[in-house]
Amino acid sequence: MLEELFVRVHARYTRSSHAAELDEFARWLISHGYGPRYAQRLVFRAMRSLDTFGLVPDSQWTDPQLDRAFRNRRQPREYHHARHAFHDFLLSVDRLLPTPAENPRAVLIAQFADHLKEVRGLHPHTVSQYVDEVHSFLNAALANRPSIDSINVDDIERYVRRRSRSVSRHTLHYVLAQIRVFLDYCSERGILPRPIQSIDLPRAFRRDQPPRALTSDLIQQFLASIDRRSRCGWRDFMLFHLMAQYGLRTGETTRLMTDSIDWAARTLRVEQYKTRSWLTLPLANETIDLLRRYLAEGRRISPCRALFLTATAPNRPMTNSAVSAAFKFRARRSGLPIEDASSYCLRHSFAMRLFEGGVNIKTIGDLMGHQSLVSTAIYLRLYMNALRDVPLPVPHQRSGSGDRHVRLES
Repeated sequence: MLEELFVRVHARYTRSSHAAELDEFARWLISHGYGPRYAQRLVFRAMRSLDTFGLVPDSQWTDPQLDRAFRNRRQPREYHHARHAFHDFLLSVDRLLPTPAENPRAVLIAQFADHLKEVRGLHPHTVSQYVDEVHSFLNAALANRPSIDSINVDDIERYVRRRSRSVSRHTLHYVLAQIRVFLDYCSERGILPRPIQSIDLPRAFRRDQPPRALTSDLIQQFLASIDRRSRCGWRDFMLFHLMAQYGLRTGETTRLMTDSIDWAARTLRVEQYKTRSWLTLPLANETIDLLRRYLAEGRRISPCRALFLTATAPNRPMTNSAVSAAFKFRARRSGLPIEDASSYCLRHSFAMRLFEGGVNIKTIGDLMGHQSLVSTAIYLRLYMNALRDVPLPVPHQRSGSGDRHVRLES
């Protein structure tokens, strides 16, 4: 690969004592979607860093060693990017040693994450949400104090007040629940000298406002507005088509793999991570044709098996936040009155179409991956709101024996 990437000056690289791993690094870059010119620059900076640092070729690395090897005062940003790419390469070939957590706080959070996963059986995505919130809480509560055992109710109240300015009451309920689980964990292990008993969850009513659903015509206009002349446009179109036509969650689309599609059976296998179950969906002929075109024209060739990849190298599965950002971008570009909507509107619209089509609420809940019918009942509220827009005329009652005369006064 070095000879192909550096046609005229490849001898400079093949003479390096790290030539073999530089060649492997170059192959990894190209296979993960890096352009040839950018890959040249990354390999050049990696060669200079490795030759200068003097570590034995094919050694295992630690993060602190990478920091020292790729430190460059003249081009700090460029070498930081090279370090990041080389880090991912080492990780892929199992040559990156884990760095022991020296910070007691980091050790505690890592142990808490293991507890959530192994003891409480939470999904890794849910565990990461807990960890992120606990990180944020501890950084705020212990800004001027090193010890966790000094946390008190005042710290919690200050953090809740701060978070309440940026999240809804519904989200705040989950934020405080996550903090309470963490503090209970600390109390059970004697990390806190005494349990903090006076943590009260904010009053959270189920959906103060029902979720927004878009009409079928509006969804079709939105999908038609996405320019599919680029790979990124094809990806976004296919992504939102699946969400609108099959009611997939954002996290379910990011977990789809190329082998999730059974072409012979014409089905899609979906991991419903909230219920820890799998759902097999029959695919319409139109969707099958669109998927074939997307894989041929819209998806980059990559060793990553994810169906929807990031637009920039290295090619990785899209994240939930990337899907949300893509929807916001496409909604603004469409010129339709959906700028304040979110990607979840497509899922809600799917549920409403089923409900209006006479599908029973239990079946809708199973398709949506709801653990409780209470979650599915939200769409009953949407349906009632729709009925208010088409009221029937009030019949006039005739007075008679046994009848009550009703007068409607304006």
